[in-house]
Amino acid sequence: MKRQSQRAKKKKGQKRKSPATKKTKVVDLAEKPAAKSTVQVQQKPERTSPGKAAEKKGAGDRFIGKSLGKAGQFLRESKMELKKVKWPTRKELLASTAVVIVLTLIVAFFLGLVDFGLIKVIKNIVG
Repeated sequence: MKRQSQRAKKKKGQKRKSPATKKTKVVDLAEKPAAKSTVQVQQKPERTSPGKAAEKKGAGDRFIGKSLGKAGQFLRESKMELKKVKWPTRKELLASTAVVIVLTLIVAFFLGLVDFGLIKVIKNIVG
């Protein structure tokens, strides 16, 4: 026990720097020291060759090919995801369908009663 308390005291006395607290030097690229001599280089405009013009004409074909490739990939991934789905059995499907139909009829009946009651109240107030 004594050793553990001594270790705890030593740990409290020591200050450790975590990687998040280390100071990093931020260099602002806008504040570069001015060079003694500056050399200006003029860039020549790019020339287009007839081959590049032909490539541009075929860009529509590449777009169609890319689109078909993406559509095919989507369909393959969709098929893989549908294999992961837990499909209900026939018995589960019929039971859940019956529950939906019954609840729909109950809600329709309730809303019909509320509507009928409000119509009577409004007729008594107006008439």
